[in-house]
Amino acid sequence: MCITVAFLATTLSGLVLSYPQSLIPVFGISLLEWRAIHKWSALVLTGAVIVHLVLQRRRLGALIARLWQPAEPRQAVSPRQAASLPADQPSQARSDNPESQVTAAPDEQRTRLRLNRRWFLLLAAGALAAMIAALGLDRGGARPRGGSGPASLLDNFPVLNVEDGPPPVAAASWVLEVDGLVESPLHLERGAWLALPRTQETRDFHCVEGWSVDQLGWEGVRVSDLLTQAKPQAAAQFVTFHGYGGTYTDSLTLAEANAPETLLADTLDGAPLPGAHGGPLRLVIPSQLGYKNVKWVVRLELTATRTQGYWERNGDYPAEAPVA
Repeated sequence: MCITVAFLATTLSGLVLSYPQSLIPVFGISLLEWRAIHKWSALVLTGAVIVHLVLQRRRLGALIARLWQPAEPRQAVSPRQAASLPADQPSQARSDNPESQVTAAPDEQRTRLRLNRRWFLLLAAGALAAMIAALGLDRGGARPRGGSGPASLLDNFPVLNVEDGPPPVAAASWVLEVDGLVESPLHLERGAWLALPRTQETRDFHCVEGWSVDQLGWEGVRVSDLLTQAKPQAAAQFVTFHGYGGTYTDSLTLAEANAPETLLADTLDGAPLPGAHGGPLRLVIPSQLGYKNVKWVVRLELTATRTQGYWERNGDYPAEAPVA
């Protein structure tokens, strides 16, 4: 029963994740929730299949051994032997041409590999679920921290993107805008960005899916330093962070944006921030869950009212996501 439920959950979630994002959410379940369902159901399915195989290890061993055991040669039956066979043995039944009749020796029946329906369905379901799981996990984009290897449930810093992947813009060509309700809008090209005062911090990263990454070393520019230069107007109460391409946005209160630990980071663990993790520039606010940490930031817009972020619009996630 456990295998059946896990297989169905893995298959359904894998198929949902393989469809275009415009079809998500399905059944009122957001993309992040489908990813969580897919990961956990795939883990449960894998564990249940392993337990089943361990419990059936003797039978499985016998089946594997038979794969390498050659079949006994067929024995010809003479007309006299064929005539003497009992009528209730259909496997030894005579043909119209007794001279050509052959039958399998009794030992041959024992050497043939026979998979009953239960084993066939189990192996077929496992293979199908593995393919769909790989498809769904690849869609989820989980890759090793700072690398580009194959998808994995066990990565220490999974990658979750709404977009297809990092933008095709190098760090040297990245431009950051600060506008909206400000007295002095900013247009920061690479040289101006590198001239800003920098800060470092080591903090934990917490995802809404339930996983965390400890002690990530970020380096970048405090958002408060940018806002100080831009001079927010009195009506400004919120800051909306726009990702490259305009698909992903999220907002913070002005107080949250001015917090000392809120950064626009371009470095992770002493190396340039990888594109998969939001490079060349991403928002880092350790006091909020991961979906508030916008990747590939190109614009800060100050507003009088809060703008709903991507997951607030599409996944019913709260605008405030404090780390518990």
